[in-house]
Amino acid sequence: MDIQKLKYFIAVVENGTVSKAAKVLNMTQPPLSMLLKKFEDEIGIQLFRREGKRLYLTDSGQLVYQRGIELLASSEAILQEAREYQQDHRGTVSIGCAAVANFSLIPEVIKRMNDRSINIVTHVKEGSPPYILDHLRFHKLDIGMVRNVYNRNDLITTKLFTEPVMVALPPGHPFSEKKSVALEELKNENFLLHHSSYEYNISDTIIMECKKRGITPNIVYWGTETLPMLGMVKAGMGIAFPPKSVIKSVGVALPPLVELSSPSITTTLNLVTMKNSVPKDAVVMFLNILQEVIAEMTKEFGILSINETNSP
Repeated sequence: MDIQKLKYFIAVVENGTVSKAAKVLNMTQPPLSMLLKKFEDEIGIQLFRREGKRLYLTDSGQLVYQRGIELLASSEAILQEAREYQQDHRGTVSIGCAAVANFSLIPEVIKRMNDRSINIVTHVKEGSPPYILDHLRFHKLDIGMVRNVYNRNDLITTKLFTEPVMVALPPGHPFSEKKSVALEELKNENFLLHHSSYEYNISDTIIMECKKRGITPNIVYWGTETLPMLGMVKAGMGIAFPPKSVIKSVGVALPPLVELSSPSITTTLNLVTMKNSVPKDAVVMFLNILQEVIAEMTKEFGILSINETNSP
């Protein structure tokens, strides 16, 4: 397969028409049309269905487009790795995650890489699950770390570990000296909850458990990140429900945390990667050390390490 013609084909798909793609590619339309036809002839596949002046992708063309994007991304990753090795540089890892993972898990991984003189540059982008998935699909991230569970044909989801949900209380709260609290004891509190428009999350479980117990939670705030909520808790604005691993956060002063009992609610951290992507050596090394950190956390906190992979 001619990689250059593949790039032209992808440009036509992404720009919508041959004429628009030609302008982006700084060429005229007739040569680009001829190259497209040659590409179809070379691979023996009809990529477009032509109706008048409009082009529509065939099912086979859609497959070539999707796999072509993956091929180009993998090719670029190989070249980038080669350049980094030539410069005595072991590589880069791009991660999308929520703030809690960036404050708890990732610093420990980086510390261990530094201790072992593993020369990897880690790029972290914090964001919501939709943001992370979009960046994975456009090959702007190597891996994502999210708490929602996904079942998508183009994604591989690996469950890393499950941990208890804690209750964060304002300083001086009457329950702050207790080892655990029941949900019924919190019925008069102001709730600060995580909002997500993507799949099922911790807040959905908390609200469902409240309804089972005849409790109408007084929700005063919906947010997407745990650490700003914990700051609001410290300021006495309400209670929040962070995962237990927040205890490992580096450089963050936390409010009092107690266990949630009756019910005991858990949350799972998942690793998300693109299906059919070629893993870089730097990513493999990063993930190996991440597994070390998780294994130690399971012993320290009594959390459950799962490592189940879901690939439709």
